[in-house]
Amino acid sequence: MPSDLPLRARGVIAFVVAGSGDSARVLLLKRKTQPIGAWCPVSGTIESGETAWQTALREVAEETGIQEGALYTTGVTDSFYDPAANTIDLMPIFLLMIQGETAVTLDHSQSAYAWLELSAALDQLTFAGHRMALETIQRDFVARAPDPLKRITPP
Repeated sequence: MPSDLPLRARGVIAFVVAGSGDSARVLLLKRKTQPIGAWCPVSGTIESGETAWQTALREVAEETGIQEGALYTTGVTDSFYDPAANTIDLMPIFLLMIQGETAVTLDHSQSAYAWLELSAALDQLTFAGHRMALETIQRDFVARAPDPLKRITPP
């Protein structure tokens, strides 16, 4: 009898982009918790009673101190195999667009941050799924005006 490979959706990813067009910069964080040393966007686990987009806003605020901006769904979902749990994890990817670079206050899980041009961020990102998401963000949100249908406006 074949065994199942369960799907889990219990976390989110959120990129933060400052500015637009050629002047846009993306915020990357260097992790000091697992996966140690990886350069990543914001990520975190959905808490009881939260929606995925609420988690994205909360995690951005907790990991960076950034609390203002326009939130979008990117239409991209990252997926990866977790060998310890024998599951495929799915994580919707959000985008918080802000006017310009701002000071960042790191939490306990990050050791450094960098505001990078998108091409440099693509080179710096540790995981292929994050690079693919950033390419979509560059094409659909930075190089042109974001589709207003993808905007998430909290009630």
